[in-house]
Amino acid sequence: MVVKVNPEDLDETVRKQLEDYQSDLTKRVNEKFEEVAQKTAEKLKEGGPYNERTGKYTPDWDYKVRKNVGTVLSTTEYSVYNKKHYQLTHLLEKGHLSRKGKRVRAFEHIYPAEQETERLALEAVEEAVKEAGD
Repeated sequence: MVVKVNPEDLDETVRKQLEDYQSDLTKRVNEKFEEVAQKTAEKLKEGGPYNERTGKYTPDWDYKVRKNVGTVLSTTEYSVYNKKHYQLTHLLEKGHLSRKGKRVRAFEHIYPAEQETERLALEAVEEAVKEAGD
């Protein structure tokens, strides 16, 4: 898009274009981050290497808006969490001692999802920047 501008209005026009770009980019990044949070919750709902006895732990994974961060883009943060059985997340992920004093093995399922989330978030930002530039 070509815009004809008087030299005295150049600074105002450039500022306006940058504000529009930032607004569009922020909107796109926030949408992508929500998609990533949703995908992470869905991945955790699929279960892990553990044998779930009651069937209540895995369906309770969800995500929510955490807060708006005061960074340059003011992106929205999301938390992926287990709604009802949050106490079990650490015990399953890291292992623990049983009542009899024996070690219960760890079933790492959150860390792999976290690594995948980081990869997806980076891809999402790159994609949002490309889309906003078009």
